[in-house]
Parts: sequence; C-alpha cells; structure tokens
Amino acid sequence: MKQPNRKLTLFSIFFTFFVDNLSWSIVFPIFAPYFLDVDNRLFSPEISEATRATILGVFLMAFSLGQFLGAPLIGEYADRDGRKRALVVSVFCTLVGLGLSAWSMQTHNLYLLFFARLITGLFASNMSICLACVSDLSETEKEKAKYFGYLSVFAGLSFVLGAFVGGKLSDRELYPLFSSNLPLWLAAGLTFVNLLFLLFGFKETANIDRSVKFDFLESFHNIKRALKTEKIKQIYTLYFLFLFAWTLVFQFTPVLVVANYGFSNSDIGDLALYMGICWAIGSGYLNKWLVHRFSPMRVLEGCLVGFMVFCTSLVFVKGINLTIAAIGGCVLLGGLAWPLCTSLISNTAPREMQGKVLGISQSVQSLAMSLAPIAGGLIFQASPVLPFLLGGIAALFSGVIYLRLKIR
Repeated sequence: MKQPNRKLTLFSIFFTFFVDNLSWSIVFPIFAPYFLDVDNRLFSPEISEATRATILGVFLMAFSLGQFLGAPLIGEYADRDGRKRALVVSVFCTLVGLGLSAWSMQTHNLYLLFFARLITGLFASNMSICLACVSDLSETEKEKAKYFGYLSVFAGLSFVLGAFVGGKLSDRELYPLFSSNLPLWLAAGLTFVNLLFLLFGFKETANIDRSVKFDFLESFHNIKRALKTEKIKQIYTLYFLFLFAWTLVFQFTPVLVVANYGFSNSDIGDLALYMGICWAIGSGYLNKWLVHRFSPMRVLEGCLVGFMVFCTSLVFVKGINLTIAAIGGCVLLGGLAWPLCTSLISNTAPREMQGKVLGISQSVQSLAMSLAPIAGGLIFQASPVLPFLLGGIAALFSGVIYLRLKIR
C-alpha cells in the first residue's frame, strides 16, 4: 500500500475506534436519570421507581445481547467480504441505531428505543475489525504493539471524554437547549463523518476469502466450546463471574447515585471522569508496578478478593464520600484484573488456538454483560444496593474457582 493511502487508512481506523468507543460511553450518564425521572413521559405517572429500574435493566441488556449475537457474524463478514465493507456496514447501521435512539427519546417511544439499542449493539463490533486492520498493516511485531498501544489510549480517552460530554450536554440545568438525547445526536453526527472517512479514505487491508461461511449461532457454539475442556471451562467460568460482577458495578453505579443521592446527568459525567482516571491508574500504572514485583497470578488473586470487598462494601457504606471511594476501589481493581484474566485465558491455550480461544472469550464477555443488567434490574426493586451485593457474591465465586485452579 502506498504511504499516503496507508496513513489515511490508519487514520480512518483510529478515528473509527475512537468514535465507536465514544458512542458507547456517551450514553453512560444518560439512561439512568432518563428512566428514573418521574416527569418523563416515557412511562405513565403511576409506574414506580422500582419498576422503572427493572425495565432499565432489561433495556441495558439489549445492547450487550445484540453484541453477543452480532460480533461473530461481523467478524466472519470481515474475513469473507473484506474489512472495508464490514466497517462500512457496521458504521452505517450504528449511525441508524444512534439516530433512532435519539429520535425515540425525543418522541418518548419506549419500544423504538429498545429496538434502536438492539440494532446499535448488533453492529457494535468495530473494535475487533479495527484490531484486525492494524494487524494487517503492521510490518513488524514492534509496530503492531505500538499501534495497539495507540488504540488503548484512544479507548481510555474516548470513554472519559464521551461520558463527561454526555453528562454535560444532557443536563438542562446547565443550558436550556441541552437535552437527554442531544449527546446521541452528536454521536450520530460523528459517526456520519466516520462513515465518510471509511468510504473515501480507507483502502482494503486484507485478502478477501469468499469460502468463509456464516454461522448465525456462532456465539452459542462458542459458549458450547468453552464448556468442553475442564480447565478452560473453569477459567471461562471465572472470567464470566468477574465480568458479571464488573458489569453490575458499571451499569448500576449511575442508578445508585441517582436513586440515593439525586445525581444529575452532569454529576454522573463528573463521576465518569473520576472512574476513567481510576481505570487508567489500575490498568496502566498499578498493573505495571505490581506485575514487576509479583507474579501476575498472585496479583489477580489479590484483585479478585479486593474487588469483592469493595463491591460488597457498597451495600453497607453510608454517605456520598464513602460511596464514591468504594466505587473508585471497584474500578481501580477492575481495570487491573481485566487484562490479567485475559492473559490467564491466553496463556492456557496453545499458540495455534489463540484466535479461537480469544474469540470464545469475547462471546463469554458479551453473555455476562447481557445477563448482568437484567439480573440487577430485577433485584433493584428490593433495594438500590442489592445489585452490588450480587456483584460481590459473583466476585467471591470467581475467587473460589481461581483458588481451586491454583491448588491444582
């Protein structure tokens, strides 16, 4: 590939990755206040807060469920018909999903909002395609590691920026023209620009293989494969339980601070900025410092125990300061544990099975992120802190499984 075309293609990949992550995170401060607002015409006035929270849990599941079903298909489509076509289709459908989400919030149409988030989730698989494109363009392992590092930076930056901007632009108290759906219109606009870059700036990076066949049940087959080998089955179970616990913390933190402390969208945006900093410290500085001094598996052991303690403490702490401190502890250790869990999975599998094993882990991740919101929404009816107790129990079981593996 000629150098100017290569640079423009790389820019298109990085921009796609950034916008995709930003569009995912920009809704973080929006939906909890939107669903729990008693003046919201999305629900009848007699619908209780507990029922709204349950519906919110089901709603949050829609995106992850779509991702669980769609990610393997988009990956196979990228192999069969090329990275460019897969990215164009994915980004276009994401644009449609974001536009429908914004419009349904504006018209207070709950059914259309569910459908729009499901569509957005089905095509929210740009990350894996972007990684594949970078791998295609990398001439050396060192260059690949450098580009993957850039993508990691963009992921962290886009999460913090998206959640912060989403919180501000959805808060009418800051400016009367701001609204809950304005950040979604912004995300749709950026996604449209992204689509133009892909159409006119991106050059195909891979050979097209028409022999690849679609398997519409690939995610379910991945889960079945994960349950075949005893040791890998236990590692995937550990990974599932940890991600289940982490998703409960991530998805229900906005619900908790709205229900207990009356947080506004803007306040949640500020909280997201704090959480992003904690995540960066955990996955970056703390990870490097601890792994340099202890074995990664010893660090993971401490992470799982600490995560359980912080998650469970959210059930008992009183006051906003202690709650924020406990949330920070969860995010810090979550950011530290996630890459260690991925390394554990990768290290268990033979080199020739890395792609398949990591693909299965993506399906396990999507399944955990699909089931956690609905489980949390159901038990939220009893108390806003119960999702965090469930998260603590899941983290406890993941630690028990890890110790059994360690003993063996």
